[in-house]
Amino acid sequence: MGFTGDFVLARSDQPLREFALFASGCTDGHLDCVSSCWPRPDGWQTLQVHHGVRDDSLAAFQGLVEATGAPILIANVMDSDVCQVRGLDPSGAVWSTFLDPAMAAEYGAPEPAPGAAEHIQRWAAAAGFSADPRALADVLAKRAHPFVEDLVFELIDSCGFPPSIPDDPK
Repeated sequence: MGFTGDFVLARSDQPLREFALFASGCTDGHLDCVSSCWPRPDGWQTLQVHHGVRDDSLAAFQGLVEATGAPILIANVMDSDVCQVRGLDPSGAVWSTFLDPAMAAEYGAPEPAPGAAEHIQRWAAAAGFSADPRALADVLAKRAHPFVEDLVFELIDSCGFPPSIPDDPK
């Protein structure tokens, strides 16, 4: 059985876990289902929300964009097989696509929208980064092996975000 839940990437000076969107726990009612991934420079943080964010509506995520003043990325993973990724930015622009398009088709997801890579490039620019078009195209066409979660982080990297910073072992 694979992972089902969300990854949320956002920039904030305060821990993302403290925002109301995450403080209420996840869809199964547990409050301890949120864990932090290694941070990235300049306040970029990724949360892993087991079982998914309780309120995963675009309005709830738009509230996070407004609170942080920065673009966010939401990756909804289904059993480590397929992932719907959405991006929102302060201008109100929203994009959505699926990672592992072959598996997404098996799940009955709609065909990838034309121009998804361009939307993602604009989103990355709004975040202050320059996406690598070739790496982005590769990630969007790639099959997950073995876990689609790996593609989430490849997507973030292809958007030009700096590498995550491992915890200090001291």
